[in-house]
Amino acid sequence: MLAFAPQVRSAQIYVACSSFRIFFLKMIVNCVVHFAHPLIKCKFATCKACTFIKMLPFNTNYMLKPIKPNTNRLRNLFALAVFCSATFTSWAQLSTEKTYYIKSSVSGKVFSNGNSAQNNAEIKLEAVSDASMGQKWTLTSTGNENEYIIVNAGYPAFAIDAAPNKWYYPLQWTADVKSENQRFQILPVEGAENTYKIVWSANTNRRMMEKSGDQLNVSDEDESKGVTTQFVFEETTEQPKADRPHWSDETFFEENKLPGHTTFMPYANTAALQADKERYARPWVDPQGAEWLSLNGVWNLKWTNELNNIPKDDFYADNVDASKWDTISVPSCLEMKGYGDPYYINVGYPFQDNYPNLDMAYNCKNSVASYRRTFTLPEGWTDKRVVLHFDGIYSAAYVWVNGQYVGYTQGANNDAEFDLSKVVRQGENNIAVQVYRFSDASYLEGQDMWHMSGIHRDVYLYATPKTYIADHVITDDLAAPYISAAVTVNVSMNNPSAEAVTKQVRARIISPEGEQVAEKVVDFAFEAGQTNLQQEVAFNSLSGIELWNSESPKLYTIELSQLAADGNEEMAFATKYGFRKVYTGAGKVYVNGKRVIFRGVNTQDTHPVHGRSIDVNTMLRDITMMKQANVNLLRTSHMPRQPKMYAMMDYYGMYCMDEADVECHFNWEQSGNTISSARTWRPQYIDRTIRMVQRDRNHPSVLFWSLGNESGVGSNLAATYDTLKIVDPSRMVHYEGATRGNASYTDMYSVMYPSYSNMSRDANNTGGKPYFMCEFAHAMGNAVGNFSEYWNTMRSSTYGMGGCIWDWVDQSIYHASDIKSGKLTENGYPKYRTGNDFSNYNHQGNFVNNGLVPGDRAWTPKLAEVKQVYSPISASFNLRRKRVTVNNNTDFTTLDNYLMAYTVLKNGEQVETDTISLPAASPASNSGAIDLPLTTEMDETSEYVLDLTFLQKNATLWADAGYPVGKQQFTLQERSATLPTVDAGNLALTIGDKSGDTEIKNDKFSLVLNPSTGRLYSWTYGNYKIVDKLANNFTYDNFRWVENDEASGNSLDDSNGISKFTLTKSPKLNDKGNVTFSTKGTGKYCDVVYDYTVYPNGTVDVKSTYTSHEVSNLRRIGSRIVLPGSLEQLEYYALGPWDSYVDRKDAALLGRYTSTVSDEFGTTPHPQSCGNHEGLRELTLTDMKAGFLLNVQTEGQVAFSALHYTDAEMANARHRWNLKQDKSSVILHLDYYQKGLGNGSCGRGTGTLSQYECPVGTFSNTIRFRPQFMNETGINDVVATTPADFNVCVENGTVVCTGTIAAGTTLRVYDLGGGIVATAQATSATSQLTAPITTQPNGVYLVKVGTKVFKVLK
Repeated sequence: MLAFAPQVRSAQIYVACSSFRIFFLKMIVNCVVHFAHPLIKCKFATCKACTFIKMLPFNTNYMLKPIKPNTNRLRNLFALAVFCSATFTSWAQLSTEKTYYIKSSVSGKVFSNGNSAQNNAEIKLEAVSDASMGQKWTLTSTGNENEYIIVNAGYPAFAIDAAPNKWYYPLQWTADVKSENQRFQILPVEGAENTYKIVWSANTNRRMMEKSGDQLNVSDEDESKGVTTQFVFEETTEQPKADRPHWSDETFFEENKLPGHTTFMPYANTAALQADKERYARPWVDPQGAEWLSLNGVWNLKWTNELNNIPKDDFYADNVDASKWDTISVPSCLEMKGYGDPYYINVGYPFQDNYPNLDMAYNCKNSVASYRRTFTLPEGWTDKRVVLHFDGIYSAAYVWVNGQYVGYTQGANNDAEFDLSKVVRQGENNIAVQVYRFSDASYLEGQDMWHMSGIHRDVYLYATPKTYIADHVITDDLAAPYISAAVTVNVSMNNPSAEAVTKQVRARIISPEGEQVAEKVVDFAFEAGQTNLQQEVAFNSLSGIELWNSESPKLYTIELSQLAADGNEEMAFATKYGFRKVYTGAGKVYVNGKRVIFRGVNTQDTHPVHGRSIDVNTMLRDITMMKQANVNLLRTSHMPRQPKMYAMMDYYGMYCMDEADVECHFNWEQSGNTISSARTWRPQYIDRTIRMVQRDRNHPSVLFWSLGNESGVGSNLAATYDTLKIVDPSRMVHYEGATRGNASYTDMYSVMYPSYSNMSRDANNTGGKPYFMCEFAHAMGNAVGNFSEYWNTMRSSTYGMGGCIWDWVDQSIYHASDIKSGKLTENGYPKYRTGNDFSNYNHQGNFVNNGLVPGDRAWTPKLAEVKQVYSPISASFNLRRKRVTVNNNTDFTTLDNYLMAYTVLKNGEQVETDTISLPAASPASNSGAIDLPLTTEMDETSEYVLDLTFLQKNATLWADAGYPVGKQQFTLQERSATLPTVDAGNLALTIGDKSGDTEIKNDKFSLVLNPSTGRLYSWTYGNYKIVDKLANNFTYDNFRWVENDEASGNSLDDSNGISKFTLTKSPKLNDKGNVTFSTKGTGKYCDVVYDYTVYPNGTVDVKSTYTSHEVSNLRRIGSRIVLPGSLEQLEYYALGPWDSYVDRKDAALLGRYTSTVSDEFGTTPHPQSCGNHEGLRELTLTDMKAGFLLNVQTEGQVAFSALHYTDAEMANARHRWNLKQDKSSVILHLDYYQKGLGNGSCGRGTGTLSQYECPVGTFSNTIRFRPQFMNETGINDVVATTPADFNVCVENGTVVCTGTIAAGTTLRVYDLGGGIVATAQATSATSQLTAPITTQPNGVYLVKVGTKVFKVLK
């Protein structure tokens, strides 16, 4: 046996060659080198292991030495082997891994595309020329035996096409394995070596033939006529690269870049390390006293989008005066500062798909930003190793320091480090960075996002000793019963001078309580010539381990200190570490022995002001809001995050699926010679993923790796998976594309946007793999319908491990010009921009906004629903016995860590409340029966409900004590099935003629209707005009528009489908002194009959009977009336306080709430139907200035919304801020039924579930309208509520409560998650209380004053 033993190693990889000469290779997996191995004598010329060795992305020298054979290792090597295509090369001569000349067997000339990079180029025969880029070919298998597409090696985006027109002269076209025109059977000619016939699969009578004049033809001529149909596939060298710049060369993606390593921050010694208490506890905080110098801040800038006019040495030379350049803050995105437009692109590219070329398209432009700044080298650093660190640069960058070239990097979201030791000097230094917006790397960065550029993450310097700890990898052997573990710290130390030197490394393990539990010292004795040593610092069997999990994230601290031979410290740093064991068994995922269902979200780096450059406070808000919303898994879609965010996830307890920065969505969808199968791209694939792994593998929060997103299948992904599994075999690897493409390189059965029926089936039938919805519940616009159905089915499935909602936050941004001017609102709303607001025309409009929360991270009704459905605590209620059983669905927390508050409501008003402790029920169990000590005596005429709220007993890292983690409501007594009788008093009604119309009136009011149709023209109460024209009358309305209806078609036709109205029963006085009449509407969607009863006191009952039809696009079964806009104040007894829908109401509870019509308008960037409240019992609209109110009561099933905009006005506005602040009308919808929201904006079959479609049949409800003035008397028996004693609104970022406020009254402001964000208390009787919420994001808040709940909009 032979072994390669490099001088520097950080991982172990097995490579097997086809002749069973097995090699054990220790290596660094992140640098580029071309390596030949003449001592290996493999009997197969095409051995993939040997090919792999030559392609490994290393940068070190290898020495051969014998090692002892291990038969057990031999048995398992092929399972561990890393092969370029993940399968052995067959014994067949043709290979998809080779490059060929395709020669005529007669003339010896070869196939050529004439050096063309365009579609339609004719394929002809030419004499072989070394100068040609178009004469070499590769094969891509279609999956059928001997069938391939023939791809040009010099122009790999193109393949030979049969061109089945009149002449069948072959040409080149964009490669597509699905295209029948490009599929050829390549069949060996018996007895002729390397000779084949090329038969067109779509018509096997047609074969490739050579004609006169070097012409090729896909012909059906008989061979007896002397045509040549035999061609020699002659193996040749790979196609030489075209003469192209580095940033357009897929094989050149880094130069002088240091190997990847785990994250750490060096200090001079342990004392300095521990003195930095803030960072020691929270490693995302910028260090104080470390060997660190931030280069964030103001840089000088030259920017151009003319690539032939970029700065040269006048930009990076040592003595350049940059004082007159522009300035820019770093980190930032150039486009958010006004340098070029941001491009929102979902599937496509900003350039033609002709890799690796960058032929810009769709009105997109490439650009170059040349950055420069000075820095002063800290004292003492000239004798140290100085490293320049970038957290991320979009997309490619060259670096100079003091005029000297340092290196080159690609990989926009991977760390990049360069050794500056030889170029820095004492005192002032300068650094220059030239950033290309788009590069060949952009083909792998085709995510659904705003495409921006620049130094978008932190940049800094750090210093270490000349001989230094280069890396440290922490592992443990934690296993059941999870009370003890051995810990190993694999320390790698580099000695660049190769001199003989001795160092020591001291490792200490500190408990979560700050107590040292172990210490060990190991020696590093370098002999002359040695540049790297690795030592394992082993701690055997630590007992009493405190486990890390999302509910109790116990973190240990591992301190490492480097000591000189004399014992003096040279460097120290600390790493947070958590003990947890993640494994699979029987298709389920376990954490520390407990099956876990992952309640996840996808999220992007996005901020409305900073673009893709997000700040620490935004990261913290994201993590804490996710915790408050009961989320426990974050998928870093679709690229690694900043190191700071992983520290936050460790600290707060957030599981993480860490995803590589790989997505070539558009290229994959073309189905041709995809990048994922292109051999020259393999090192980039591996590099991006392995650098992520090397950086993040010490983080306990990282449970899973992901190979990327929507990149199809191919040998590059297979090779990446194999490499990753050897570098880190402890974690599961995710890749949805492998499931979709039926490939092996995923450890999960992962799907996107499954239909409910498919999810229900597949989560119980995966072949033994955990079932994961990597994207579901597409949260675009007014969304997240049917969420509980999906989630409850997932939780009860055999293999379900959970899923991640797409996605966490809208990617809305402000325009750079608005940021500069400070004009961030228009018409009172945030002036957010979407894809269609910028110059590129391959955008997808508002598809950029799919978040549960808006860009400013305010709570929304969507997130409130997710919080409730994701809640780990639930209850059942026995009405007869008044007993509650609380279910503990947590994974690790006993139930006594929560309190249960219960409240009894009578007709929506609180009449009883208390809070009780819960028993210590273990996870996945229940409390047993809890008898509630209810004291409320229920009368027969009222409705009673019981609210249960589950509260955090103690403060946590992410919420105060008393924070609600979930709530439920149970009915104690149903409301009356009928409305109460109206007492008409002594008033009388008359029916008369008014200018040809029919008028019903008395001294209190007048109601005028058309005598033929029965439709209202006018409705006046006293001098108050309730309806003043026909268009505003009470009538059927079908139209609603939400983006989530897109999957099933989303017509903007807002007509109601009613062809005519007919008065079917003329107005007539009955024996009770009331007037009754009826009108019928005949329509496409619904027929409707309105039976009116008009009472002498002004009350009007409308019984609506709807007969819906089985037609598509039925969205509503209900009516609307347009009221005066001055009826601004709202009080409602319905599900609230936020809006609810038939398939999104788990989080909305029945109660009485106060709001305004203005504050009912939703916060989605694209305005759409919103503000619906199911279960309406009573509604009061009040005109405070006129002292008038309109009370609405219901009988039967009714939902309502009250807005200042029609649904059509909202649907036709591109942005929320396009709508004028027009409060002239209130559009009041009163529906029997509104179609559920579903999640149809992405995915087939994900729209509204059938049970939430509008039903077909006949349905009825009754609406009672009761107008009155506030100073009227004798009406309390009719109107159940009067306006609230207080008025609450938001003025200039402050909640203002006015009214008669008694001493001791407390005002509390809550976000929609239930967290208190502001309070105020009246120390004496007053008329006003205020509570500032200026630091909170714009959005909806709840204000509780006494027992009254007000909904307000900031």
